[in-house]
Amino acid sequence: MLAAYVAGAGGNLVAGLISLQTHRSLGASGMVMGALGLLAAQSFSLRRQTPHAMRFILSGVCGGVMLFVLLALTPGTDVMAHWGGFASGLLLGALLSLVPGMAQKPTANLLCGLVFTLLVIVPWWLALRSSAS
Repeated sequence: MLAAYVAGAGGNLVAGLISLQTHRSLGASGMVMGALGLLAAQSFSLRRQTPHAMRFILSGVCGGVMLFVLLALTPGTDVMAHWGGFASGLLLGALLSLVPGMAQKPTANLLCGLVFTLLVIVPWWLALRSSAS
């Protein structure tokens, strides 16, 4: 969940940096595309397990790209946030594949849950505090 959240934030960051106008985005679609990028990058973990790893990696990434094209490039949507989320998810997924046993560690899951909770609560608290002033 934390990885998808961070990938979605990366998507909104990319959209904000690339946009020539004032960019405001609150949708979760960048996070959804980030999760799609994370799923597409799951095949990277096979690189040491099989001699045909490159074929599996390319199949996973190509499948993710095809889903991205079908779901994210709809006219009237925030295509830059979608692209940024997908690219962030791919990158983050590739990095996470370097530590394959991390997801099975209870301490890591607890820490990620705590960080995710703080990343949801603290921005809302700051926004509500500043709007009340």
